[in-house]
Amino acid sequence: MSLEVSVKPTLEEVIEFVRDYSGDHKSVMTEHTRLEADLGITGDEGVELLEEAEKKFGVSFVTEERSFQETFGLGDNEYLFHAEGLDLLGIGRLVSWLRKEPRPVVRDLSVGELWRVLRMVQL
Repeated sequence: MSLEVSVKPTLEEVIEFVRDYSGDHKSVMTEHTRLEADLGITGDEGVELLEEAEKKFGVSFVTEERSFQETFGLGDNEYLFHAEGLDLLGIGRLVSWLRKEPRPVVRDLSVGELWRVLRMVQL
């Protein structure tokens, strides 16, 4: 009978993962580096980074017991990345305003927050 032992990733491993994913090998990355504001990772690219992180570190951000929002501590109208696409005329925002929909809140995920979530969900 063999037991698999999970090793929780170090902050340095997560920084190296983000560095490799973003292709940014020149900037200084710390736990405070923000994926969107500092590295320009947003929209589909942000979703792909999270999918790659799941594969690399052998975790799942969504389980039968835990939703994506719970894993990342997001509220009802909170998201990790801005949506891609241009709304040059502001029509999408106007329609949302007319429907009285609240403006989405984007919580810019930091490398340190990603590291803490990866350690929390590590199997």
